[in-house]
Amino acid sequence: MKKILVILTALFLSACVSPPQLNAPETVEHNKKTYHLATKQDLESVVRYFYVLPNESVQHWQSAVEILLDRNKQKRTLQERIDWRKRIYTNTGIKNFHLYAQDNTLYAYVIYEPSVENKDWQIDVAKGKELPFCGFVQYQYSLKIPKNHKMMNMNGKRVINHLKKYVVEKEMKQLMKADWLLSCKA
Repeated sequence: MKKILVILTALFLSACVSPPQLNAPETVEHNKKTYHLATKQDLESVVRYFYVLPNESVQHWQSAVEILLDRNKQKRTLQERIDWRKRIYTNTGIKNFHLYAQDNTLYAYVIYEPSVENKDWQIDVAKGKELPFCGFVQYQYSLKIPKNHKMMNMNGKRVINHLKKYVVEKEMKQLMKADWLLSCKA
């Protein structure tokens, strides 16, 4: 009897210290397209799930979905998370971003300008929330916009306004309306 009690106690304690796990799907539907899980990286404090379309890869994609699980070992509040990200974006020279909280949910967008490494504009829109016993989970949709002839004839500010109006606003509305389907394993 004592052996069973010791074994059950050990099993219970080992279950208590195992890191939280997200019920990450193998496929994700976004904009009527099906994205397939391409990589999963567990970096102890953060787990990253990256989804691409069937004909694309982790290195070469035009649109992608990323799900992040921050196990939130620092116990950051939603406002602390927003302030922290604002500092990072500002310190790394990213100018076009907006983060805000609404109904205990983080909403964000970032517009990355073309660079030597990345020739296209890139837009990330995200929705995230704290899940009990799991951590902070973020769903992010990313889209690359090629520098076409029309965009090359616009100045930087006009391009940003164009992307905000025709891409960011549409995607943010969709994220705000979308049901939250992510949960943690029990």
